[in-house]
Amino acid sequence: MQRITRMQAAQRAACTACHQRKVKCDAHDVGLPCSNCRSTERSDCRLHQKRKRVSKATKAAANAAEPPTTPKTLAPSLGSDEAAKSPQSDRANPPSSPGNVDETQRTSLSTPASVGVAGVDIHAAENGEYLYKRHLVEFIDQPELVERPIDSKARLTYIGSEVSNINFLVHQQFGARVRASGVCHYPTDRIGRHMTSHNRVPLDAFQLPPKSLVDQLLTAYFRHANPGFPVVDERIFIRQYRARDPSNPPSLLLLQAILVVGAHVLYDSDHETRNSCKMVFFRRAKSLYDTGFERNRDTVVQAALLLTWHTDGVEDVTANAWFWLGAAVRTAMGLGMHRDADGSTLVAHNKHMWRRVWWLLFQSDVWVSLQYGRPQSIHLEDCTVQKLKMADFSDCGDDVRPEYMMQMSQLAVIVSEAVRARSRATTVESSISAVQRSDEKLASWALRLPHNLQLHTISGGIDPWTANLHLHYNMALILLHRPQPQSKARAEHLGRRLDDNLEICVAAAGSIQSLFQQLCEANNLKSLWISAINCLFTALIQLSSEIRLSNPLLAVSALRRYDSALVSLKQLSRHWPNAESVLHFFEKSIRVNSIETTPANGPDSPAFVPSSNQDLRPSEKGKESDLDNSREGNLHDTMQNKSPCLLQPLAITDEHGVSQDIFEAAEEIHDAWKQWQSENWSTPEFSDDYLFTF
Repeated sequence: MQRITRMQAAQRAACTACHQRKVKCDAHDVGLPCSNCRSTERSDCRLHQKRKRVSKATKAAANAAEPPTTPKTLAPSLGSDEAAKSPQSDRANPPSSPGNVDETQRTSLSTPASVGVAGVDIHAAENGEYLYKRHLVEFIDQPELVERPIDSKARLTYIGSEVSNINFLVHQQFGARVRASGVCHYPTDRIGRHMTSHNRVPLDAFQLPPKSLVDQLLTAYFRHANPGFPVVDERIFIRQYRARDPSNPPSLLLLQAILVVGAHVLYDSDHETRNSCKMVFFRRAKSLYDTGFERNRDTVVQAALLLTWHTDGVEDVTANAWFWLGAAVRTAMGLGMHRDADGSTLVAHNKHMWRRVWWLLFQSDVWVSLQYGRPQSIHLEDCTVQKLKMADFSDCGDDVRPEYMMQMSQLAVIVSEAVRARSRATTVESSISAVQRSDEKLASWALRLPHNLQLHTISGGIDPWTANLHLHYNMALILLHRPQPQSKARAEHLGRRLDDNLEICVAAAGSIQSLFQQLCEANNLKSLWISAINCLFTALIQLSSEIRLSNPLLAVSALRRYDSALVSLKQLSRHWPNAESVLHFFEKSIRVNSIETTPANGPDSPAFVPSSNQDLRPSEKGKESDLDNSREGNLHDTMQNKSPCLLQPLAITDEHGVSQDIFEAAEEIHDAWKQWQSENWSTPEFSDDYLFTF
């Protein structure tokens, strides 16, 4: 057994493990290893050495001798990763960067100079292996488990539901103290970071554009995106960003994710610059995410939610909004965001942020699930989170729209329950009953809307968040009421109910078209999230079927709404590239109309009615020249469409026209949709060089 010297005994120093755990050490009495290390079978017990104090003069001389560690800034164009020279005063507060770190560099990089923007030394192991092995024991044995605050110095642990073993052990250890409170969020010590080969951060991830450009991107984000998509607490983040305090800087991962959305809303008229900037910022944020650079899991959830604003090619399962939303939801559930945290020792600010982010996750999950027809990740039966409150938005800035968020959450709950009830229905009667219940809830929701969220209160330009709320409401109406492919017997059984559904769909599609037209005129499409594509897609399918009405006057009105919606889709595709597939689908159908028109149906035909695009604003009429030329200005061409993509027209045999059964039209929609899937949802044909890789 190694004996310590008199000088060491006089200092009565603890070993490194006991010093870190802040427990009493008897190394000065029994020698090394101490009793605590013997009980835990630690073989590396050694005395803790205090750091020597260095004078300011010595520290200044050392800093002057070291090369600068500030990362290079990017050129304003951000088209490449080459650094641009700019004055130090014009740079954002960038973090120091380790680059790709070799084993021999760990010692030098464990100095305070290697502290990243998150305020944590990313290379310090701090007995991480020991904490990894002893983490569960340390968590259960801490006497202050119930009273200790969950702040920036602690790591949160979610003990799970009653079936969890950790939940059982906590209740067994603390008994009535935790059973009565129902709390399931507790603090524990932070785990040291290991600088292993799989989590080395590329140098590019630490680069930032010039400070002037960062300021513009942040301003655009907090003005046009965060008010209705309040992921970030504006006041707290801006205070950290402007203070430039090395001990409390903003999260680099969150900053890069915010810049992705900032580029989306800032460069609304220059789609090439917008897409290139978003790609650069997305690549950096993804690098930080993949390497586990950010240690605050709350921030990881926020960043993943913001990355849903980036479109990374045609992949919609392992990339894009569906993927990042799933990552955010799984991380949030791991933290226990789906459980009520009011009774825990979580700091008040985080309680508000948790509730706000969780309901934003739920909304996004509902709309993305509707878009792809996939199961929802969040089930409200498993959640105990309280409804949103005004206090949850206190730090989100002056432009935030709390009432919009509350109403959108309520709408998402109603739609989620309606979709689940409809999928569980086994008979026609049960399906009709489920739709009736959802109709009652939707009608009650619409009647109770606050005055400032009602459409008739809009004056002097449309508010994007009010419009977005009604876009999703009308989209839900169409998805819940449009006729599905069915047999003739089922159509006859539905009877009048089917006619009511069609009336609802016609009115909802008209509302969506009108709202998008106003959003285009007000240049507010940039504030819409990716689910807006599905709103317009749904309306266009409905409008395309209305064009084939037997009454030419009704068809003219439908065609004008269809034209306007197609213009809006073209505008929306400039913000969301994945909308181009939907645009190509409808434009292709128009081209087929022009090619396959029956020669007898010319301008002299009695059914010929020219389309004047009267519902379009003057600035957009020129943009629609390609659409008008493809139709050759002939409404009857569209009505006589032989396109395999859309509905076949109803034949006009006399001045009154001949109607068809609704179920036949629905079957044609189904067949056309299947054909469009086979043509447009195949594997994309491009080289591997086009794929997004690191």
